[in-house]
Amino acid sequence: MNGQDLAQRLSDLRLPKISSSLRFLLIIFAAIGFIMLIGGFLGVEKQRVYQVYLVNFAFWTGLAQAGVAFAAVYRLTNGGWSDQFRRIGELFVAFLPLSFVLLFLILIVQSHLYPWVQNPSPDKAVWLNPPFFTIRLLFYFGVMTVVSLFYVKISIRPDIGLLKQNGMYNDSMQSGLSKRIIEWLSRDWKGYAEEYRISQSKLKVLTPVFLITYGVLYTFVGFDLLMTLDPEWYSTIYGWLFIVSGFYSGVVAMMIAGYFIRTKTPVGDLIDKAQFHDIGKLMLGFCMFTGGLVFSQYLTIWYGNIPKETAYIIVRFHQEPWSIVSTVVLLLAYFVPLVFLFSKKIKQTPSALFILGVFILIALWLNRFIEAVPSIWHEMSIPLGMVEIGITVGFFAAVVYCWIWLGGIVPLVPAKPE
Repeated sequence: MNGQDLAQRLSDLRLPKISSSLRFLLIIFAAIGFIMLIGGFLGVEKQRVYQVYLVNFAFWTGLAQAGVAFAAVYRLTNGGWSDQFRRIGELFVAFLPLSFVLLFLILIVQSHLYPWVQNPSPDKAVWLNPPFFTIRLLFYFGVMTVVSLFYVKISIRPDIGLLKQNGMYNDSMQSGLSKRIIEWLSRDWKGYAEEYRISQSKLKVLTPVFLITYGVLYTFVGFDLLMTLDPEWYSTIYGWLFIVSGFYSGVVAMMIAGYFIRTKTPVGDLIDKAQFHDIGKLMLGFCMFTGGLVFSQYLTIWYGNIPKETAYIIVRFHQEPWSIVSTVVLLLAYFVPLVFLFSKKIKQTPSALFILGVFILIALWLNRFIEAVPSIWHEMSIPLGMVEIGITVGFFAAVVYCWIWLGGIVPLVPAKPE
């Protein structure tokens, strides 16, 4: 296959232009989220807006970062079962620069979220103080955003350059930003075979560096972003639990994105039932792994019986109204998926896997919600209504739009030289 034919095939494997109805829906969702956010700054349900913003930032940023981390794990382990899902994971990188910008709102309103800002803890003041906290979060997310963008750039550059060289981007469909991204990615092009060789050589070094950086920094993200909401509580396993649950949500999100490609786009035949079966097995594995870490944390706190540790568990698992939400999370995120994902037929049925994945994703969002909100909200009610839904659908729209936008530039299947 010559370069022109390969470029044409790759061009046909990009996501089509977003439909007007889907674009309208995403704009409406984003507008709802923005209106709710403005209402918070104007004092309308201010505390609820700020705390659910934090929940959504932690959830959707962790999910998007996990997509890129999955692609790196796939490459490191020499995976061969689905390059399509690897590329689906890489496309989530488009949300990370926006996420870094969204971080600044958390830094601005941190006094409304973290009790130690206004009431410093003398024993932890060296670590828990606003200047150092701000610097740490900017460092964590800044480094991960830059490293993720660099990783994905190297991975997709051969495909983008080949399409650019063969005139596959010379259309009015590309926005100004898309054109600038394409120019940046294909600068100093050396030919497809040479670029592919250089890409593979660089990725052999960068992939383990990226994954080590992800493991270290996101452990501290979990500690700083959510665990410090209750400065008296601590769990040495929480950082890993934060990473693994985020990876679980990322795998589920990739499956849902794969189902969208299969059912709603002209390139749906790219992903077959065998690949859904494989990612279903991954979902089962992370369901068991994450559930095991949750139980390990609970068991350690239970037999240790230290008041500073048990208070966190008692509020969430043994007191109303939070015990209801915790029960829903345990059922929908762990026990129900565990039962259904043991079925080979369900894993090979994309529609059934999709429905199960939607419920898992909702449960994992609720899991972030009960990790964070009970430490901030001290009323005898669950702050879960239109405010929370509005902010959540706004974040959802942003993630989906970023993913689809990059999918319109990058082929969904990476090419390999013959």
